[in-house]
Amino acid sequence: MSFFLLIWAVCTLGFIGLASAMQKHQKQIFGQTLSIKHQKIASIVGWGFLSLGLILCMSKGQVSNMMSYWVGVLTFAALFVALCLTYFESQIKKIILGVSFIGFISLIFSII
Repeated sequence: MSFFLLIWAVCTLGFIGLASAMQKHQKQIFGQTLSIKHQKIASIVGWGFLSLGLILCMSKGQVSNMMSYWVGVLTFAALFVALCLTYFESQIKKIILGVSFIGFISLIFSII
């Protein structure tokens, strides 16, 4: 369970990073649009987190099984981010902190 939460948290942060690179969602998250430089940074961070999630998955088992697992987790993460941006856009910064906390705790339990 802690492995799932770790991958989910990493992928969720990745999708939030990618959403932060889009002008529509920048207005929801930050209240204004970001500069081109910050948009590129948000995009790189988003793709980095998604890649990290894939790498973590592939390191835990057979590549074919874990890629399928990662795609399944991506589905949950994308749905969560979409629902949060739709219904809880004013709370998104608290949600980011909560997801980061869940990821950190899951990392600790995965190491132990």
